[in-house]
Amino acid sequence: MSDGNTALDVYLTGLRNQHLVETQAIGTLQNEMSYTTDYPELHARMQADKDRSTAQAGRLEDLLARHGSSKSYVKEAVGGAVATVAGFAHAGSDDDVLKNVLAAIGYKAYEIGSYKALVVLAEAAGAADDRTVLEQSMREEEEMGDWLGENLPNLVNTYLRKRAA
Repeated sequence: MSDGNTALDVYLTGLRNQHLVETQAIGTLQNEMSYTTDYPELHARMQADKDRSTAQAGRLEDLLARHGSSKSYVKEAVGGAVATVAGFAHAGSDDDVLKNVLAAIGYKAYEIGSYKALVVLAEAAGAADDRTVLEQSMREEEEMGDWLGENLPNLVNTYLRKRAA
């Protein structure tokens, strides 16, 4: 196998893995949104993030198709089950909103790193045309991650006020 084919194989695996990450994000966000109705701005941001993840998953499917590949249906099925279980992990906890926001900040860092790696892999695989699509998704993840980080103090203070009431 030539280096180009190896790079392409690794790149396609990365695209499939990232598609799974986006699919899990969609399920997790859907499960967690019911816990954020008392936090209207967070709730709206989570809905927008879910919509973006849906668009990102579609863009990843398009990239895979461009290279004659497709998502992994087995991984998707397992990933969907994991997202459902993960969404209930903090259910009923007094501080579920805070735990979910902290987990989301970590998840965003993972997604940003994944897209950065995919950009490098795309270049190595001779798929430089994919870079714009991957960078768009990375910027969207950075925007949500930045918003979560910047708004964490406000979310904690809102949580404390609601708890004291």
